[in-house]
Amino acid sequence: MRNLFLILFISLSFFVRGQLTNVLIDTTSSASCKKELSGEYTRKFQDVNKNITASNSDEKNILKELSAETQKDFLEAIDNNSFSCDSNLNTYLQKLLNEILTRNNINPTDYKILLSKDSTVNARNWGYGIIVLNFGTFLYVENEDELMFILSHEIGHQCLNHVKLGMERYAKLYTSKDIAQKTKEIQKEKFGKATKANDLLKKLMYQSYSQHRKKEIAADSLGLSLYKKTLRNPKAVITVLQKLDASDDEKDSLTIADYKSIFEQNEFKIKEKYFEQEESLFSKYDGEKRINVDSLKTHPDCSTRIILAKKYFNNTLKENITKSEEFDLIKKKSINQNLYNLFSEKSFGISLYEALKLYKNDKDNAFYKNIILMNLIEIQKSRNSYTINKYVPSYDKKYNSSSLNRFVSFLNNIKVTDFDTIITNFKQ
Repeated sequence: MRNLFLILFISLSFFVRGQLTNVLIDTTSSASCKKELSGEYTRKFQDVNKNITASNSDEKNILKELSAETQKDFLEAIDNNSFSCDSNLNTYLQKLLNEILTRNNINPTDYKILLSKDSTVNARNWGYGIIVLNFGTFLYVENEDELMFILSHEIGHQCLNHVKLGMERYAKLYTSKDIAQKTKEIQKEKFGKATKANDLLKKLMYQSYSQHRKKEIAADSLGLSLYKKTLRNPKAVITVLQKLDASDDEKDSLTIADYKSIFEQNEFKIKEKYFEQEESLFSKYDGEKRINVDSLKTHPDCSTRIILAKKYFNNTLKENITKSEEFDLIKKKSINQNLYNLFSEKSFGISLYEALKLYKNDKDNAFYKNIILMNLIEIQKSRNSYTINKYVPSYDKKYNSSSLNRFVSFLNNIKVTDFDTIITNFKQ
């Protein structure tokens, strides 16, 4: 009987996944693509490392360590299938990148863009001519011009050598006589070593954040110049910044009434106790705002960026959006693709949460229903193996919305038998 259930479960999984992949962009990293990409950058990094220079051996050793760590992270991302190997999609994005570069007389062969399957709204310059765009960015950009400005900003970072200069600054700071002296002084203290060490660390962090902000402003300034030469719509700069400014605001939520509407079938009832939430032990800190310095929104804060952009274009923001069938196709599929990408990354909780918010208004959508079922099966398995915290966010009053905390409580409070009932209902 158990073997029969296993066969049915595997068959269901393949059937559901087959249905999903028919409506998705192919972001499956093939073995040959991964091998080619890994080989290309292994060779490139070897050449780069031969030319590392510094004013003294200590700084050089630190630079070698930083470079090795950065390169290791990048090669591991390739090995973990973090990047799309869809040739059509990658060719399209490289074409956009090359348009900016050639319009600005920059050699395109020095740059490559990679599409990360990450569903967060972000892009980054990894250094070494590598621009990484997260797939989640397509959820927010409305046209190709908005995307082009984001790419222009990241090219700005590369043109200004921010990654390389950042490593060099850290190496100088880390090996400086001033830091060495302060460290020795702290070591000699009889009392309060931890407090003094923490104060020194905070000071260094604030200095680092200040430098980060300056780099973002510089990249913005150059990015605007690079974008202007593409002759694309100036207003797109403002509209995409406005969208990014609101990117932390949750667009929709799940109420208890929504859970009843979605899950109450075949005599199964949603109970109020499913949503009971534990109070945080650190509730007095729950009101504090977090600062995420590694996001598009903080390049620098969007209100500042909008003022600078309007000033740069002298408030002559004509409406002239570039039409692109290729962009429209990606945008059309981006919602479904990001739900599937989250599932593929084993972020089953967030994939389910986002899918439920869409499904509540479109219960005839087969894709939403199937991705919900796939996530429920995986979360049920994690509940049975006591590993649910690996795949579902923790209850967090400080960082989560009230809707997300309600969802987390629901998944942790319902019985294992309730999972069986819900999954059975969705199969039907």
